[in-house]
Amino acid sequence: MKFNPVIVCDLDDVIRNLSDLSSKAGFKLERAQLALVKPNICGIYHPSLDLLSSIAEFLLSDTESVVIGETRSMMHDPEEQFKRLGVDALLKRFSGHVRAVDLSNDEWVKVRISNPHALGEINLPKTALTSDVLVNVPKAGTHSTTRITCALKNLFGLLPQKHKYSTYHPLGMDKVIADIAQAINPDLNIADAGTKAILAVDALAVDTVACRFMNIDPLKVEHLRLVSEDRGEKLEEFIKKMKVVEV
Repeated sequence: MKFNPVIVCDLDDVIRNLSDLSSKAGFKLERAQLALVKPNICGIYHPSLDLLSSIAEFLLSDTESVVIGETRSMMHDPEEQFKRLGVDALLKRFSGHVRAVDLSNDEWVKVRISNPHALGEINLPKTALTSDVLVNVPKAGTHSTTRITCALKNLFGLLPQKHKYSTYHPLGMDKVIADIAQAINPDLNIADAGTKAILAVDALAVDTVACRFMNIDPLKVEHLRLVSEDRGEKLEEFIKKMKVVEV
């Protein structure tokens, strides 16, 4: 397995130099029709609007159109959040080439999980599966159930059902997150960690590094262990092989 580096830098540096830093992380943007950006919009922690703007601008350099997509949660509807958080105002900079979309209204596609912990299959929005590029943009934070919420937990927000909490939490959230990680793999993950940012093509690597900013032992985060083990490797070994580059 190839291990691309995890880049840790100031958030402002990512906003100014995303092309260079994403290249250092092993991501290469190639000509594409559609890029999907998945920020955490309907959860508790929201990434920087300046970061979202920088990502959209970067993607449009070689992509026909960009969708900023989110699904409904028990707390929020995307359209309300896009307006409240300033995403709608942000779109005006891009002359119609960037859209904010409620992915719960998308066609749902059933995806089978090859090595299920809790779910034999899941529904995902078609756009999440057919976009040429998927950029995962979480805001790192602590979580009462899963200890951390970051790149892997943010993918839970792709499940299109509004009542995710009541449907999936009883099954064990760490197990559900690990199942989702088998179904969808972002091309680039950019975590807003306050004044810092973490970039990597591997969501597991981003989350492992994010733990240090929250003073959490990654070995005690069950979904990190499960995702690593689903790849055939103990998390301890994965951590030893990781290359973290601080810029």
